Amino acid sequence: MNASSISSRSSVLGLLKRSLEIVIGLLVLGVVFCVVSNVFGRFVLNYSFVWAEELSRVLFIWLVLLGAGLGSLNNEHVSVTFFKNMAPPKIRRVFGILSVLIIYVVCVCILLGFQHLVAGYISTTPLLKLPKTLLYSAMPVMAVLTLIANTIFLFQLLKRSPK
Repeated sequence: MNASSISSRSSVLGLLKRSLEIVIGLLVLGVVFCVVSNVFGRFVLNYSFVWAEELSRVLFIWLVLLGAGLGSLNNEHVSVTFFKNMAPPKIRRVFGILSVLIIYVVCVCILLGFQHLVAGYISTTPLLKLPKTLLYSAMPVMAVLTLIANTIFLFQLLKRSPK
């Protein structure tokens, strides 16, 4: 593997992360807009915008799941490291590989489950008539982002030699 391929791979990953940050920021703005307009409508106009509640729910689901995928790409997921840090390096490596395998299994289950979930699924949201498959597709997107992050972590883990 030469330096240019590593550089291009890291620039693609950097572009993916930056794009996700921008999309997540826009989703936050969308959720804030929906909630503020609904609060304004209820307390000032004495009218509730039903579309705002439904749209904020859809945007929030995408926000959370894309944020989880970005957190995985940045290696910022929650983990308990107290006992892992006390273990010798070879055992730590085994724990790392075991956690990678568990995450792979969970992501594959999400992807397979999504495939079965949307087979013939034609339901829409009540007011905006958005297809619920649009809502549920946040799960496989998050799973793919997590698989990418997990694969990068696995390569880094295998490249390092145990001390």
